[in-house]
Amino acid sequence: MNHQSGSKKTKSELHGIIVPMVTPFRGKYLEEVDHSALSKLTDYLVENRVNALMVNGTSGEFLLQSHEERKEAVRTVAKAANSRVPVIAGISEASTKNAIELGRSAEDVGVDAVIATGPMYYKTTGDGLFKHFSSIIENVKLPLMIYNIPSWTGYSIQPEIVKKLSDRHPGKVFGVKFTTNDLEQFLGYLRILKGVVPITIGSDALILSALEMGASGATVGCANVLPEETRRIYELFLDNDFDRARGAQEKIDGFTQVLGLGTFPAALKEALRFIGLDCGDVRPPLVPLNTKQAKMVRQTLAWKKK
Repeated sequence: MNHQSGSKKTKSELHGIIVPMVTPFRGKYLEEVDHSALSKLTDYLVENRVNALMVNGTSGEFLLQSHEERKEAVRTVAKAANSRVPVIAGISEASTKNAIELGRSAEDVGVDAVIATGPMYYKTTGDGLFKHFSSIIENVKLPLMIYNIPSWTGYSIQPEIVKKLSDRHPGKVFGVKFTTNDLEQFLGYLRILKGVVPITIGSDALILSALEMGASGATVGCANVLPEETRRIYELFLDNDFDRARGAQEKIDGFTQVLGLGTFPAALKEALRFIGLDCGDVRPPLVPLNTKQAKMVRQTLAWKKK
């Protein structure tokens, strides 16, 4: 996906700012996905020229939704995006069978790619991971992005596994989202995969650092709230305007520091409410921010209101 707005992005390129979208909920018990708010968020992000949208990731509370809700959320975003930017559907599941089911549903809706973590809760072997991802690739016609988030799944997907998948299934491994604050580990990934599979960083505070190391872009939750500002970091980097790119990263740093408040993604939802895009609260057992935490989030975005 190139960074030029207005041009049709290709599936074979992964670049720029990808937004792991929040899922808006409504109702007394947050029992419904708010599709109207989801369409509105999609429009906001597309109009601010992000490079791609990702549905049902960590920011989207995917494991707190039924399969039907997840499928409908993908359908809503695909329809609202209307081919203006690529849409990537999250299909992370503990079982290979369920991941494939979600992948086939996404294929029917007409999205551009799917993304999956390794299985959660049950641990498998490296061989098991390879077979899990291979089975998805073989049974879903869309390219696969691999999502490595060790702090949440409890293990890291080794870069050798990603390389083996890419070698075995040429052109089918669309990219990697690696959520880590460990730049040494990220560099290890780049050493093995640079030029083989595009890698995006999932850490909001390290967008510029990762780009300077050779990342293709960033898949970051803060872009839900600050799509234009986040995109600016990427565009200034592309233009070799490194001083201004550092300034652009510093501009969002206050906000990136509060994203971990409470139970993620509660701070993202508080921030969206503050800028006028109410996406409801996080679903139980997650809890909304308390008054003090909410104030801290709003203070980091006060400049948006000026």
